[in-house]
Amino acid sequence: MRSYSQRSLTSLNGVHPDLRRVIDRALQDGPLDFAVIEGLRTRKRQEQLVASGASQTMNSRHLTGHAVDLLPIDPTTGRGEFAWPLYDQLGPAVKTAAKKEGVPIVWGGDWTSFKDGPHFELDRRVYDNSKWSTSELPAQGRSSVTQSGTVRASAVTVASGAGSAVAALSALDSVAQYIVLAFAGVAVLAGIWIMRERLRKWAGGDR
Repeated sequence: MRSYSQRSLTSLNGVHPDLRRVIDRALQDGPLDFAVIEGLRTRKRQEQLVASGASQTMNSRHLTGHAVDLLPIDPTTGRGEFAWPLYDQLGPAVKTAAKKEGVPIVWGGDWTSFKDGPHFELDRRVYDNSKWSTSELPAQGRSSVTQSGTVRASAVTVASGAGSAVAALSALDSVAQYIVLAFAGVAVLAGIWIMRERLRKWAGGDR
């Protein structure tokens, strides 16, 4: 039987009880252990994120205890990893737990524009902010905006792909080289845009 770390328990302070039930079930029934890295967020922290440009909204679900961020534990290393293959397992597991509990949730990994694997929130259409408020204090949040492991992993992938493309150029004629360089340039630009948006979504409040 899995149990929460003290950090996870602290991060769960002030989280809506229905979301807590979902997370509790996912911890026991899901294929992966995980840590709760952020739950209820202070307005001061949100204001700092907005002031720094990391967020453009004061309407974050974290402000009201309607959202949590989870960090899956890699079973092969025993370490927390911001890795999409792990979130591809954790996301469906949390959604299955939510269905069993009868609690509608939204997973950031399902968003089409700004995928956010760690983020899970109660559906706004059912859980309006005005219908519930917590009396608990939020945990002390991150003091700075940090780049998530999913973004770093994407950077490594892009760099590796670019390196392989350059190495392969020597085996091509000049016309083929121009074609490869054009496609590589588009791929690199797309990768940079994706990384920027993932970082914005990870650090931003609207999640």
